[in-house]
Amino acid sequence: MAPSRAAAVVCATDTGPGLRSLTWGFVPAWAKNPKMPKPINARAETLHQKPMFRDGFRTSRCLVLCDGYFEWQRHADGTKQPFYITLEDGAPFVMAGLWARNITLTAQPIESFCVITTEASEFCRDIHPRMPMILDHTHHQEWLKDSSLDLDTATAMLRPNSRRLRLSPVSRFVNSPANDSPQCISPISQA
Repeated sequence: MAPSRAAAVVCATDTGPGLRSLTWGFVPAWAKNPKMPKPINARAETLHQKPMFRDGFRTSRCLVLCDGYFEWQRHADGTKQPFYITLEDGAPFVMAGLWARNITLTAQPIESFCVITTEASEFCRDIHPRMPMILDHTHHQEWLKDSSLDLDTATAMLRPNSRRLRLSPVSRFVNSPANDSPQCISPISQA
């Protein structure tokens, strides 16, 4: 999954949770400027304060389904080493997100999302200071509730992940969004 590409996201619907294909890069419902930034991440600590995310945090939370994610570790010489990060047991997981449906920018509605991030857990702090918010399975249904979910309760769900993670260095092949193949997640040995 690369920014500006579609991804499988679970959103609340009138009949319960539903799987949708949304574009990664958040375009708020109120946006009128097509050149405005389309953030892929939103900091958990400031969701309720930032105009870009405030409404989405109140009413349009989503679940982003994945097997793992990429993060880049910066070396002293300026180079970056990509890592593919998964749960230690390899199980799929869910990241907390926000989604929006914008009907003002184009003739077709733009449905988009961003991933909520938090401070990195002890398992990946050496790679990057932040990480996606991995939601515990006990919070999935509650996270999807609309404005009936108390904001304090929603905020309390946004705690750093405590599950063990596997950090696998991968080839820089992953650096190009055009490369969408299993080679992106193939571990390499580090020198």
